[in-house]
Amino acid sequence: MGEITSRVAYMKRCDTGDRWPGRGRRMSRQQVGRVVDVLLAGRRLLDDARLPHPEHVTDQASARAVLKVVWDEAVRVLGSGEAPTGELVELIRQVKDLDEELLSDCLAQSDRSLQRVRAALSALGEAGSSTALLDTAAQTACSLGFDRSIVSRVADSLWIPERVHVENDAAWAGEILDLGRTHPQTLDGRLVETEMVRRRTSLLIDQVQERPGVNKPIADASMSRSYCAAPIVAHGVVIGFVHADCYYQQRNVDALDRQVLTMFAQGLGQALTRTMVLDEMELIRADVDRLSRRLADARQGDLGDGFWGRELGAAGAGEATAPSLPARTGTVDHFLRSAPVDPSLTRREVDVLRLMAAGETNARIATRLVISEGTVKSHVKHILRKLGAANRAEAVSHWLRGQERAATGPVAHH
Repeated sequence: MGEITSRVAYMKRCDTGDRWPGRGRRMSRQQVGRVVDVLLAGRRLLDDARLPHPEHVTDQASARAVLKVVWDEAVRVLGSGEAPTGELVELIRQVKDLDEELLSDCLAQSDRSLQRVRAALSALGEAGSSTALLDTAAQTACSLGFDRSIVSRVADSLWIPERVHVENDAAWAGEILDLGRTHPQTLDGRLVETEMVRRRTSLLIDQVQERPGVNKPIADASMSRSYCAAPIVAHGVVIGFVHADCYYQQRNVDALDRQVLTMFAQGLGQALTRTMVLDEMELIRADVDRLSRRLADARQGDLGDGFWGRELGAAGAGEATAPSLPARTGTVDHFLRSAPVDPSLTRREVDVLRLMAAGETNARIATRLVISEGTVKSHVKHILRKLGAANRAEAVSHWLRGQERAATGPVAHH
């Protein structure tokens, strides 16, 4: 392209072609024109070979970078006496005023972003369950200034999308979600997201379509150019991610977007920690309600056909059947939660052992405690060693006998 010598020529160019590559936060059309005017004035007064081309003015960041180059060159020439002093001083004043205006706009945007974060975190705090929280989390993330967001979970080193929100396009969101679930990615070091698990740090990824180490199925389906992502941490463990971009705004995400999403993900992790407690309390409440109904039936002589009813009925019929604890009933779950804690075990090991006693697999234990299956296996190994057990069944038996002795108290010897 030939030399651009007028503001009108440049503004016409801005109205055509692709405005996205390399684009960050946009300025107003008036601000773009003023930056170009200052740059063109600088190219007339100074060595134009040392100054950027007007087409480099694409967004706030590039505009401030261009103004800095003009400032530095004007100050250098002013000190050398190579150009008229009056015009240079006026140019420097214009650069200073315009840069301060752009900086003020950046600060105002940061303030608005922080206000959005506060509103989003307040909305997260209203959720009464983990499911309700996840149902709204992706849409709430978009209220921070993004166009699209993905909320995912991490289980057994797999990255699995759970919710996707695309502004005004639910069908596209469904396509992205289906692809993400059909092709879960393994966090084995090849994906850039692995760093979020290892270091619990957020990411800002550009040139997504050309970059190795991204989730290719989601990248292809979303056609994202750049995105930021942050880990969701609960109970000290990364349990998921939040991803977001600015597709419809046709701009790349920046450091402010990353900071905003990081704060949101931290709040989401805290909210999930709270709702998981509420979920557990609801399970306990349901168990207590079921036990209360069983006791009420027993007092009325109607045991129904539940577990205790079947066992007592069998005993009444003269069958020599020893009652055995079912793998998972509300009564057993309640007992396991309320059983005394073995002092030789850590709190997390007790949690794992209680779920082992309820018949849960390692995978199910990992899901319920929101930890990896590898961590569960490590806890099981420590439990077996501390209890002197050869296997899981022996560990559960040893522990339950200990709880029974603790519950009945010491046996008197005569």
